[in-house]
Amino acid sequence: MDAHIIIAPESMLGGPDALTFNDEVRALSQTCNHLIIDCSKIEIMNSSGLGMLISAQATMKQVGGQCSLHQIPEHVQKLLELTRLNTLFDVS
Repeated sequence: MDAHIIIAPESMLGGPDALTFNDEVRALSQTCNHLIIDCSKIEIMNSSGLGMLISAQATMKQVGGQCSLHQIPEHVQKLLELTRLNTLFDVS
């Protein structure tokens, strides 16, 4: 299995995009062992957005894979550090 990159929803991570994002992660977890989430277009992240990232990490771990975050904007990086979730993910 190979790595696969998905792009996080544009502008806001959370809210109505959560179900679609989680479905995409579940489907990809069956065909790849390393999911890379491109966060470059995230302008706003709320608590459901954090939940989406945690869920993606848990889904990948269940199948023996890993989840990485890529191109994290500074404001999202600060939120991950405040919540100590930066230790949960590989960051590139």
